[in-house]
Amino acid sequence: MKRFITIFPGGANIHLIKDVGMIPYFLQKEGYYKSSVACYEKRESMEYLDTEVKGLSYYRIKKIFENENLNIFFFLLCHLRRFDVVMFFHQSFIKTLIALFIKVITGNRVKFYFKLDANDSIKESSFAKSKGLWKKFKVSLYNKADLISVESRSLQNFFEQDVSMRVAYIPNGFDFEKLSFLTEQDLNKDKEKIIVLVGRVGAPEKDNLTMLNTLCMLDLQAWKVEFIGPIDETFQRDIDLFFEANPRLKNKVFFTGPISDRNMLLRRLRNSKIFVQTSKFESFGIALLEGMSCGCFIVSTELTPAIEIAGPYGIFFEVGNVKKLTFILQSIINEEIRLPAETDIVSRAKQEFSWSLIVKKIHSYLDR
Repeated sequence: MKRFITIFPGGANIHLIKDVGMIPYFLQKEGYYKSSVACYEKRESMEYLDTEVKGLSYYRIKKIFENENLNIFFFLLCHLRRFDVVMFFHQSFIKTLIALFIKVITGNRVKFYFKLDANDSIKESSFAKSKGLWKKFKVSLYNKADLISVESRSLQNFFEQDVSMRVAYIPNGFDFEKLSFLTEQDLNKDKEKIIVLVGRVGAPEKDNLTMLNTLCMLDLQAWKVEFIGPIDETFQRDIDLFFEANPRLKNKVFFTGPISDRNMLLRRLRNSKIFVQTSKFESFGIALLEGMSCGCFIVSTELTPAIEIAGPYGIFFEVGNVKKLTFILQSIINEEIRLPAETDIVSRAKQEFSWSLIVKKIHSYLDR
């Protein structure tokens, strides 16, 4: 069996349940490759290797040089016979040169997959906007990769039409077997009137202040709101001021902190009716997909990934538009907007974003 490795030097335990770990894990689970992942972290710090991605092999990249690309290059040279396909994140000129060098010295035996993990801001990057021979040269080199992918169809169109790069549309996915712990009683239980937000609370790109400002104006009635995720120290002051100004919401709005138990997190999502995302930008929005896979209706900023993921099972608003977000949520609370059936939401997620289907697509590209 051929061997697949994901190279992600800065990876931590949490990345194993995201695309960094899920792609190699499911490629192995579905029988396409013997898979592994390589990061700087010590093996004992990667707890999910023994639970969430059991069976996935792990290599530790040594920090021999200050330059990350040199560490990657040295690692690949030392393990040249242990892989047939290498997956990189965020294609760059140097990584592409490394890939081409490895392909040459192995007689083109080793294939390279670049997952761009990009959002719409890449359209404004210096590379995308550059012109002339240098850009044509770089693009010609990039196109020598065996597979390059993005997570949205609009970015695929942009790269193919505006940049002349051969790029595949391969979104991220969800492991629906992770919901097998739910009992029949759990599945038959009606969702609760809960609005949930998941992510690093207070991180600038998450723009949680927009949600706090919205809550000041909402009549929640019987609804509750949960912010799930670690709280940025700089945001704690905003939370304190919010409750000082709105003491009526102390029994309505909750900050749970991070939930490391995956079953507990998924159960929270399964019990919630609405998943809100106020982000200024997202490369894909894995937490949003998890919410949708658990049957949550999506209310999100009008980011391309969110629109493509949720489709007809979401309502979207402009970044930072408190007035519009307030109107949407109040309309749902007042039952002026009727939410679709949970089964319909989950059905879309399964058809479009199952990891099993996604890795089948990846293998079909790499097996050519």
